[in-house]
Amino acid sequence: MSRKATTVNKNNLKELKRLTLENIDFKLLRSVDCDKLGKVVSEKTNTYINGITFKRLYEFTKYPFNPSIQTLDILSQFIGYRNWYEFEMSLNDNQPISSRELDILLSFYDFDLINNIEFHDGGIQSMSRKIALRFREDVATFKRATPLLAQKKFAQIFFIEHFPDYDNLCSYYYLLYEEYLKHNKEETAQLFSHSMLFLKSFLTLNKEDCILHIRKMRGLTIDKNVYPYLIGRYYAYNLLFEFQFGKKEKVYQYYDEYLNLRSQLPKKGKRFLDFPASEYIIAEGLLHVGAYSQCIEVIELAFQEFPLKMEFVRKGYYRQMQLIWLIAKKKLDSSFSISMQINKIDPDNFYFISKKYFTVFYFYAWYLEEGKKEDLKQVQKYSEEMGNTYFIQRYLTDPSSYLEGNRN
Repeated sequence: MSRKATTVNKNNLKELKRLTLENIDFKLLRSVDCDKLGKVVSEKTNTYINGITFKRLYEFTKYPFNPSIQTLDILSQFIGYRNWYEFEMSLNDNQPISSRELDILLSFYDFDLINNIEFHDGGIQSMSRKIALRFREDVATFKRATPLLAQKKFAQIFFIEHFPDYDNLCSYYYLLYEEYLKHNKEETAQLFSHSMLFLKSFLTLNKEDCILHIRKMRGLTIDKNVYPYLIGRYYAYNLLFEFQFGKKEKVYQYYDEYLNLRSQLPKKGKRFLDFPASEYIIAEGLLHVGAYSQCIEVIELAFQEFPLKMEFVRKGYYRQMQLIWLIAKKKLDSSFSISMQINKIDPDNFYFISKKYFTVFYFYAWYLEEGKKEDLKQVQKYSEEMGNTYFIQRYLTDPSSYLEGNRN
């Protein structure tokens, strides 16, 4: 029985063929070169594809040719993608997600028959990142998909927990955490969900919801066995709550509790335990409440005690911590020059889930250094785009009710 012809987007196939030739160091001038190409592709992808396929694909034969999905997958792997679908998705220019595509995106997390999946499996993370980017292109479909994502075990691990989207948290991404609360009753999942929902409520200055979520967080177990990211969120958001809505003197109580627990947390191991996760989160909270000395202290401890992890270098996380450190130093000493260090920071290199969020800090740092209103306008622009009311209040009106110097 003849193989059913594969339906292929001609433009996407043309781009795949072009990129395949870009990844070899010889030209396809004669049909014998196709045999050489078949060998190169087979060796790199650890599969088998023969020269005849390339003779047909690059029209060295007279017969019409529709490549199989297997062939398209192999060539996509050759140029750096997991499969043909992932390659096609990378070419997508904000087209709506079809029902078929949504089924494919969601079915990616159906790993019920697979054992021993690593918590930070690089391949699954990479595909999840592409899925997250794709959902950003079609928010309406993302909203429909949130209940389905929240029910899938591996979507919870590799999508929900790995991509806390700060840039869209206030506008729509909080819906995912509301669904997650319903479907994962483990304490750590509840802590994560309530902390992200608290952050959304705090950034939109919704006091009633802040009270609700902080109460839920305070009712959960917090000890050295909790993941450091969650430790950071728990203490950062408690001190933010007390600063904004409660008793400001309690900020330092939570900070002291954090330091005590921090000394018991691991600084090496799998699941990114060798990254200063709690410090990354709480330093920002300390900056917001004006506890600048403590903010600097935490960041300097992080840089001293943890190794540099290249994955987080690429995502710009260390630069974001450096940016927070620079603002804190400038707040303590207005004569302290930070322009040289800011010039080394490019917000375009920040990870996509928080690029706008930390770009606010970037322009605010420049405003502190040079006093240009143009930078403050950028702070306002990005804050408004995110629906981040707190940033507008905190960094545009610049209130004087800071904590620095008030510790007893």
